[in-house]
Amino acid sequence: MKSAKEFAIWLHERFKEVQTGVYLTKSDIALLSGRQRFTHEFITDIHYELALQGMGFVTDTHREKYYLFHLPTTYWQTQGEGYQEDSQSNVRTITPSKRHN
Repeated sequence: MKSAKEFAIWLHERFKEVQTGVYLTKSDIALLSGRQRFTHEFITDIHYELALQGMGFVTDTHREKYYLFHLPTTYWQTQGEGYQEDSQSNVRTITPSKRHN
């Protein structure tokens, strides 16, 4: 049975060159990690270890597929002016109140 850290190292070494990322199923993780059952904490620990290497590991809402991907390195605001707030939007930026300054 592999620990979350051992499994994360294996995933990183095996798939670090796949730029589009991959997904695994529950049964894939059970087979590859040698675990019959695994918890949400196991997945969280895998994500933590992979994040240190620039990758992420998350699941869908049904916990059927688990996604391994490269973490973005581009900050969203560096993408230009195309992402400014729309004046028609009902979502507004929260600005800190003056008494907290």
